[in-house]
Amino acid sequence: MPLNIRYQAITMTFSILFFFTRKPGVSPEEFKDHLENIHMPILQEVAGPHFPLSHTRHYIQRTQGQGEGTTRNATSPAQILLGSQTDFDYDAVAELIFQDAAAFQAFMAFSHTPEKAAKVGADQELFIDRSQLRAVVLGSTEVTKRE
Repeated sequence: MPLNIRYQAITMTFSILFFFTRKPGVSPEEFKDHLENIHMPILQEVAGPHFPLSHTRHYIQRTQGQGEGTTRNATSPAQILLGSQTDFDYDAVAELIFQDAAAFQAFMAFSHTPEKAAKVGADQELFIDRSQLRAVVLGSTEVTKRE
């Protein structure tokens, strides 16, 4: 019996991917705990009504002491399917979705005043290697679903 496959273009929103790398000395578990329980509430507070429609975090699956990691992840290598350990030295990918580019600009203006940016930056310094922080704007989103 053939599968029914449906292709769908998603209504255009404004999406950003952030790639987060934890600071040396911060374990993957400590990193996730801090991001979820301390940093996210700070971001919600700072952004207020301009918080994105969604802020989804995906954590790289790491195995303690199994396989050969990188210098930074010597005892916690990523579970690689394709590629190499150095391709996945970051710890989390976050997707922020905004209604549109104007909503993103409002978020930036509201949440990046000097006082608010200092608060977020001070917290990031505790667990994120800010020199490795990367972000990119995504283009269109296309989805194919099994029916």
